Amino acid sequence: MDLTPRHEVEETEDVRQLIHRRRRWAILAISVVLIAALAFVTAQGLRNATLFFRNVDEAIDQRADLGTSRFRIQGRVIPSSVQGEAGVTTFQIVHECAVAAVRHTGDPPELFESPWIPVVLEGRWVEGESKTVAGADSHYFRSDRMLVKHTNEYASANEGRVSEKPPAGFLDDCSFEVPVDSS
Repeated sequence: MDLTPRHEVEETEDVRQLIHRRRRWAILAISVVLIAALAFVTAQGLRNATLFFRNVDEAIDQRADLGTSRFRIQGRVIPSSVQGEAGVTTFQIVHECAVAAVRHTGDPPELFESPWIPVVLEGRWVEGESKTVAGADSHYFRSDRMLVKHTNEYASANEGRVSEKPPAGFLDDCSFEVPVDSS
């Protein structure tokens, strides 16, 4: 009886087992990489979704709690406060008689020029002296992303937020006067 073919079969089985083991490790490695990539993408999405959204008055009241963390702030741009120089636009936003100074880096959207335009800014509080129509402040909001309201769909979907035109008596209860923009 010749056992030679049987011996070759055993070698072939060993080779097959080795190939299967390598495939398993390759599949495992690819799976780990895909899971890590999916976890990263999910974490980034959740991070963006958890950026807190505050009106100016809320953001000022909660300044100590917010610290230097990123969040979104909403208000109306005071037209007479807008100044731009070397890629930095400074202006003030107001909501419920609370005013915050803003330093925005980057080009603002085209619709930013509209008077009393509602904006949502993304950034953080920074310590630094600033002067607003409501008086001096020890902080300003440093922004690097600006969203400007430009459609009626936004207003109907977000009725509790600011609208394009200031309501009658918008600043009547405020303790400060807003200079009228001469342009």
